[in-house]
Amino acid sequence: MQEAGIPAPPARTLDNRLQRLLGLVERYRLLLALASFGMGAASFVLVQRDERLAQWIALLLVLNWLLIVSESTLGQWLSRFRWARFSPLVLRYGMQAVHQQTFFFCLPFLLSTTTWGSGQALFTGTAIAAALASMWDPLYYGLIAPRPALHLAFHGFAMYLAMLTVPPLLWQLTTTQSLALASVTIGLLSLPSLASLIATRSPTHNAGRWALLLGAAGALGLLSWLARAWVPPATLWLGQGVISADVDADKREPGATLKTVSDEILRRDGLCAFTAIHAPRGLHEQVFHRWLFRGKEVTRVPLQITGGGAQGYRAWSCKQSFPADASGRWTVQVVTDGEQLIGVVRFRVEAAGGS
Repeated sequence: MQEAGIPAPPARTLDNRLQRLLGLVERYRLLLALASFGMGAASFVLVQRDERLAQWIALLLVLNWLLIVSESTLGQWLSRFRWARFSPLVLRYGMQAVHQQTFFFCLPFLLSTTTWGSGQALFTGTAIAAALASMWDPLYYGLIAPRPALHLAFHGFAMYLAMLTVPPLLWQLTTTQSLALASVTIGLLSLPSLASLIATRSPTHNAGRWALLLGAAGALGLLSWLARAWVPPATLWLGQGVISADVDADKREPGATLKTVSDEILRRDGLCAFTAIHAPRGLHEQVFHRWLFRGKEVTRVPLQITGGGAQGYRAWSCKQSFPADASGRWTVQVVTDGEQLIGVVRFRVEAAGGS
């Protein structure tokens, strides 16, 4: 029995406060998706005007990811304290919140850099679907979270997007470096989840389990690298792309835009592909103009680009030699040295005497 004049232990009051806090988190956590999307959009805009602020926004996302990377260890540590008796629920909502923040933070970058007429549309569509799934409780908690393999894939995809977007903002890595880092990271950071998954489905032989674990992590990283052609360059996009008969090298401006070119003009003047490539924090890498005829590459022109202002880095390649029969559809792809598609310019050549 409690004696008069002696205050009650603060545990119940603290528990009640945690209950109320969890209630607020559960009630309003859907607003986090909008806030995260707003942070991503703000970072996308501000990184071009105030890169320091955008770096802080990106750093906040990295710090939040510590919750997911250390989910098991953190939960066990918190469980030692009485005041953290609700830590499983905190982690549950916290993990969902970080998933939401990651997907919605990255979406503005993906939406701006995706070439929608390519396989990148499937990748970005998957990111949109994952973002929506992180908001819908019946799908997230009813289907994704209870299934280790599916939850692992969800974790991995969020990690992958974060590594594609954040390192270029923080450290000015090239798109290929960021892609390689994302592939390595998805393998390394998947080890705890893979270990848990393999432990429940494999024999207790340590050597075999370690081999299976490392092999699965390596395969996951390799698969993400091999699929790079379908991945948008999260911090590069094509601001302008035109086909012209000439380019003013002094003003760095193209001539009249051509959508259709006669075979006669093609033989006489040749053609130039002019592109302006945008990057929030500048460009310091090599890209290529791939001239394709009927889907097959006929010319690849390397372009070493650095810097880039408000109009983007303006570069062009000109072609004088064409096949004997050049009539039909042509495409000029702008790609990174890691084969990520930045953008596409298309034109058509009319046969001699054609209308």
